[in-house]
Amino acid sequence: MKRLRKFLAYVWALMAVPILLATFIGMNGLAKKLVDFTGLKVSPLYTGGEVSQTIKHEGYETLIHQPVFDGLLCERKNGFVQIGWKAGEDKLPELIDEAIDFDGDGKNDFRIRLNTTTNTGQLEGYSSGVVSLGEVLVLKNERIVRVSLRKEQRNK
Repeated sequence: MKRLRKFLAYVWALMAVPILLATFIGMNGLAKKLVDFTGLKVSPLYTGGEVSQTIKHEGYETLIHQPVFDGLLCERKNGFVQIGWKAGEDKLPELIDEAIDFDGDGKNDFRIRLNTTTNTGQLEGYSSGVVSLGEVLVLKNERIVRVSLRKEQRNK
């Protein structure tokens, strides 16, 4: 009899899991509250990091994100900085040529020349930590690029 009760308890538990999951998945409000309560965040490796600067231009704006060097356990030697151009009411200009100071030290770190028609870009680095330009991501009224960076060693 003990074995039968134990067996039925396990069967009930296994059957209840899909019911609980289906209920939880259907309740977006509860899921959002749980995520907010636990403080979970999407990794900057996916989001590009927080926006640190917004530069307004005529008809569009440039969004410069914080550099991302996040690793699983510690910071990595290689990372990136994400740059986005977002159109206002119109569309983006055909050619964007912009010098970027992503670290806020008052000196330009690189220049990006972006063709929004062909979605190609060129990178001219002014800092030894600037490595390369990634592909141009195309969104509705926005273009995004990631510039690969190498962490510069500072002399102590």
